[in-house]
Amino acid sequence: MLLNINQKLAGIRRRFRKDERGTSAIEFAFLGGPFLFLLLATFETGLNFLTEYSLQSATTTASRLIRTGQAQNGGLSAAEFKTELCKHVPGFMNCNSKVIVNVDTRADFGAAGNRTQAGDGNGNLNNNLQNSPAFVPGGPGQIVVVETFYEQKMYVPFINKLLSLNGEVSRPNFLANHGDDKRLIVGVAVFQNEPFNPAGN
Repeated sequence: MLLNINQKLAGIRRRFRKDERGTSAIEFAFLGGPFLFLLLATFETGLNFLTEYSLQSATTTASRLIRTGQAQNGGLSAAEFKTELCKHVPGFMNCNSKVIVNVDTRADFGAAGNRTQAGDGNGNLNNNLQNSPAFVPGGPGQIVVVETFYEQKMYVPFINKLLSLNGEVSRPNFLANHGDDKRLIVGVAVFQNEPFNPAGN
């Protein structure tokens, strides 16, 4: 009796070992989630680098209008300067409504390191910067700092929490540095205006 039961169980075990149906689904269940997350994190990182490069490049290009005196002599307003800057950024950035441009002068290059406080690190932008950014392009020979700020929403939700090893979010995070699912990207250009002739002279 026991021998018959043991033989039947051995037959079932042999059939179970030979049956490979569903192994692909089980393997995908183990590997699919981490692979998908890795793929999305790679996409997110690449998009961040593209956005940073685009904003910095646009800041540098548009700042030339101030450096050469074209903005001052042409009477460019803050909105018009921002429009010129937005011509050089990709369409996905929604430049007109999301980019903040702050232009100010400094006494010397040592003071140019005093950056504008953009946010509190918890996803809140500086109200003064958001509501009334400065636009002081300066005169000939003056030192000017052009800062541009863009708040990008992360496409992978809570990516900084998922990448945190100890379960706590450390600030600043290499991807989401402005709250749980946002990244504050900053472009900066520091230069001394050329000795252009002001309009009317």
